[in-house]
This record gives sequence, structure tokens and C-alpha cells, in this order.
Amino acid sequence: MVDGAQRFFVSYAGVDVGWVEWVAWTLEAAGHRTLIQVWDFGAGPSFVGEMHRSLAGGRRTVAVLSDAYLQSAFATWRRRAQWIGRLT
Repeated sequence: MVDGAQRFFVSYAGVDVGWVEWVAWTLEAAGHRTLIQVWDFGAGPSFVGEMHRSLAGGRRTVAVLSDAYLQSAFATWRRRAQWIGRLT
């Protein structure tokens, strides 16, 4: 990781996986670290735990906004969790 590099969680709707991978590749090419579901979450019932881990630890959140994202119940939960985390 380069000096001044940031850690990012990239939030997205499943249909936007191509865009999220492009965003992650671009950030990593600039020396940053990323965490995205398609690359970093394990299989199985640990989704909630993985989401908690992704929103913790001083990561910045980047949302890939699309109609699908804005209509997603999980995306709404992620935005609320991120906002609440900033209050505590």
C-alpha cells in the first residue's frame, strides 16, 4: 500500500458487478485497497458478518449507484449501517 492510500468497501447491486470490479481495479491500480463482495466474501451464511467486517475498520465506502442499487433492500441497510457507524 502506498503512502496516503485508503481502504475502501465498494457497495453495489449484483447486476452491477462489472462496474464494481472496474472501480476496484481502478482504486487498486492507484495503490488503494478494496473490499468487494464478489472477490472477498466467503460462501455460506456469513453474509451479515461479512457486511459488518466490510463496514468496520476505518474503511471508506464507495457506492456504485444504479436503479438496481437504489431499489435494493440490502443497499438501504448498508447505507444505514454506514451512517449509524459514523455516529458512534
